[in-house]
Amino acid sequence: MKRTSFFPWFLVMLLLIALIYAWFFRGADGKIPYNREAAKEHVIPFTSAIEYTKAYREAKAALQRQIQDSGYLDRNFNLPAAESFNRDIFAALLDRDSAQGIRIYLGLNEQKEVCFVMVPVDEKGNDLRGRIVDGQQVASIPGISSAYALPPIDDEAAEKGHRCPTICPSGSDLYP
Repeated sequence: MKRTSFFPWFLVMLLLIALIYAWFFRGADGKIPYNREAAKEHVIPFTSAIEYTKAYREAKAALQRQIQDSGYLDRNFNLPAAESFNRDIFAALLDRDSAQGIRIYLGLNEQKEVCFVMVPVDEKGNDLRGRIVDGQQVASIPGISSAYALPPIDDEAAEKGHRCPTICPSGSDLYP
């Protein structure tokens, strides 16, 4: 009778157990998986978020003074019907340490477009400042460790949604 060695079977079983464990317990760190590159599409510097929301408040106050001018809104507010964001930016916002939700402020960007500025909030409802998507590296150049389009940013917020009208849903009850 031919005896088979126990060791190869033991290795196969150990590998199988490790694969099953990895499959069922992936993401056990509690983070929502997201695509970093897709989330970067929406990331802006926190200073821009501050400027946008301030500009919105100032423009809203000016609206009350200028309402007699019928062209005022068209010249100074490009009000969208909606903005859409990919799932990855929400996952990135919610993955911030202590994040329990997302706050959306109204802002006014440089093109005079009303926009939505999003920041993660903690359990007490406080805005969380810091990085949303780590690694602002945008290019890889041989011989250079990294290249950046902008200087490193410590605080970030999310914006740059896909605006409607322009990119609008078809057949939506919200935008008929």
